[in-house]
Amino acid sequence: MNPDVQKFGNDLANAAIAKDWDAVHKMLAPWVQAKIAVEGVKKFFEDEYLDILRGVDVHEIHYPKIPYVTGNDMSPLKDLKEKTSFMKEPRPIAAEVTEANFRQWMNVQLQCDDGQQDELEIDFLAEVWLIVVQTDQGFKVGYWSHDAY
Repeated sequence: MNPDVQKFGNDLANAAIAKDWDAVHKMLAPWVQAKIAVEGVKKFFEDEYLDILRGVDVHEIHYPKIPYVTGNDMSPLKDLKEKTSFMKEPRPIAAEVTEANFRQWMNVQLQCDDGQQDELEIDFLAEVWLIVVQTDQGFKVGYWSHDAY
């Protein structure tokens, strides 16, 4: 993965861990920002934390401590836009995401520290799959979802 794209992913993950929802919102491409307010960004993450926690019968919110960012260099945009046999429908990737601005298919995992892993018996609290795009304002999130498919 391009080191600058990796840094963008780490910055995004660290902003989410710091609960700096405004900073995360500013990292979204304009077409994504138009669909979600800062409060919606907070909800995007916190609902995922709670969903994962309910899966291990924990009903109070906990926040992740460790960012883990990886990229998939084997997935071109045209493949990401296609519906595969195991998908109900294609990913709703905006038309503004193009071959020209596509930079990376990325996975951001917000993980638990050792103490949380012992207490909660899980290793992460959120997983976000996203497309990094290049805009006039720099790298931005052009698409995101908690599901890879």
